[in-house]
Amino acid sequence: MNKRLIWNFEINDQPQLVLDSLPQGEKESIKWEARYFWPEDSIIILNGLDSSFLNLSNYEIKNRQDYYLLLSDYDYNIKQRRDELQYKPLLQEIDNIRGYGKKIDLNLYTSNSLPAALHSTIGLLSQLQEKAIKLSVSKIALLYRFQTTPAIKLELARLKVHEKIFFSVCIEGPSQLLVTQIAKYLLPDQISCDYVSFLRQLFTP
Repeated sequence: MNKRLIWNFEINDQPQLVLDSLPQGEKESIKWEARYFWPEDSIIILNGLDSSFLNLSNYEIKNRQDYYLLLSDYDYNIKQRRDELQYKPLLQEIDNIRGYGKKIDLNLYTSNSLPAALHSTIGLLSQLQEKAIKLSVSKIALLYRFQTTPAIKLELARLKVHEKIFFSVCIEGPSQLLVTQIAKYLLPDQISCDYVSFLRQLFTP
């Protein structure tokens, strides 16, 4: 029987996720993400979670206000958060699970000193100012830390994108093996998607 967790999220403990049964993963320098999105009227069922996940005191709550910048010719994950212009470099992708490097504040660079991954993009900073579509994304997120080695986090989020409501789940951490295993257990029939691809479906630059 499903139990309501929060918003449109429900849990079902059958079959129960047993963390000790998962293979131990090595801690990597990359942060891996399995991320999913749904429209406002969807009911999202997370499999394998017992009633302890209903206790919201086990979660860290975060509020974010970001502005994603989409360019028609590039898939860069770039957003403005407070005073930073954050670029999150995609380093690897395995079975739709994406591995990212550390975020880079592009405000610290000039057009002639961009990070290596952006060297091929002529005039990127001016393009961001002149051509990018800027999308407001407000997020309320609940973060749960699984007792795994290395630690993997579960994020449940309510998003507001240009006055429309969406929901999101993200399983993230420095182990591709563990992120993949937990994601397949919780959401076996879903296909992971990144923020840029999700926003492009709503607004094509």
